[in-house]
Amino acid sequence: MDTTNTVDLRDREMVKGPKALFWFLGLFFSLGVTAVATGGLWFQFINKWFPLEVGYGMVNTRPFSQSVLKMQMASLIVAVPLFYLFSYLVRQAFKSGLLSPDNKVRLWITYVILFITVATTAGDLITTTFFLLNGDFTTRFLLKSLTILVIAGWIFYYFWTELKAKDSLVRSKLPKIMGIISLVFIIGSFIGTFFIIESPLEARRKAFDRTRVNNLSEIKFTVDDYYREFDKLPQSLKNLQETRGYINFIDPKSGEEYGYRILGETSYELCATFDGSNRDDKDEKYFYGGLNTEFLHDAGRNCFSRSVSKNPTDGPKIAPID
Repeated sequence: MDTTNTVDLRDREMVKGPKALFWFLGLFFSLGVTAVATGGLWFQFINKWFPLEVGYGMVNTRPFSQSVLKMQMASLIVAVPLFYLFSYLVRQAFKSGLLSPDNKVRLWITYVILFITVATTAGDLITTTFFLLNGDFTTRFLLKSLTILVIAGWIFYYFWTELKAKDSLVRSKLPKIMGIISLVFIIGSFIGTFFIIESPLEARRKAFDRTRVNNLSEIKFTVDDYYREFDKLPQSLKNLQETRGYINFIDPKSGEEYGYRILGETSYELCATFDGSNRDDKDEKYFYGGLNTEFLHDAGRNCFSRSVSKNPTDGPKIAPID
């Protein structure tokens, strides 16, 4: 009888305790991020091609967002390799006998995954039923519900099957088959984003314009505050900075000072040069449930006439979401 393999196996450290906990928590976390990010990508596809028809308050009203799309892509880039790494480690440990199917950590984590999957599915079905009863039969909402059901059902089926198998599917091809199908689906979803995502150059242009808008908004509120304190407008932005040192009145790209000109006793003008227009760009413009229309601009030099808001509670104009 050849006892070499038996001795080698006994000499090797069994995966249990803290190490098993690390592996399964890593698997659980990376699986959750992968599932949420994949669903998030498909939500953005649906938002892009199926505009909102019916909404209640702020529920299900978020439009297509480049920022959300990029965040889901970034999540997949990090989480997917981690998920497949931890999956590989766990599968190899099962095959080599270093991890027992009866491992308590494995059982606890698997049941937690199943519970979260069932809870997510139940919540999705409740929400779907609620919207259907309120007359929302839109393709947009039904597709989002279907996306959650498919992803949650896929996860539940695999982990429930593995849990019920006495050998954790060691001799089954199911883990490999489902792993390949999942990877193909994830990669296909990831590739699909390149047809609708903006380029890094476009994102950089918008970032500069958003900074300019934020700076002008800060200048406006600071001018109002200055007037309430001194009962007059500042003669220049540099004069304003002498008493409000935190104010930024320099363009982030050109390094030039923003334009400022007094028009009357309580009115003035602010000017800046923008790289593009934000009039039709609803992404990143949410502000307390509406769109911040205080500094809508076109590409090029834009000037905005403003009057002092004597009431400190006066804020930017809010327009309803289209």
